[in-house]
Amino acid sequence: MQINTSSLNISSSTNQFDISAADKPKGPPPPPGSTPPGLEPAVATLSEDEQTQVSDMLSSLTKEQQVELKNALDELKPLTEDLSAKDIGSVFLETLVQISSQSDQQESVGIDTYA
Repeated sequence: MQINTSSLNISSSTNQFDISAADKPKGPPPPPGSTPPGLEPAVATLSEDEQTQVSDMLSSLTKEQQVELKNALDELKPLTEDLSAKDIGSVFLETLVQISSQSDQQESVGIDTYA
């Protein structure tokens, strides 16, 4: 089973959710650049270069991109129940690349290139 992340509609708007205390993660949030909780085994299946790429992209995400990534992962979670850790790692990397590249495209639009 493959999941095509290009068909996902990743919205840049933030949604407010009523989260009960039982649903909130315990402890502090992971440090910037670290793999989201629960995805460590999937990311471990990636090559060393891809793992470095994941770490670099995660550490460079803005707050808005972090929210966007979390929303995308929440949307994908039910679709990954029957996938292997390797497939989940690939989907995570593809999603992360997509979110990171959206930022790069938006930043390049605002750059003046007049000589």
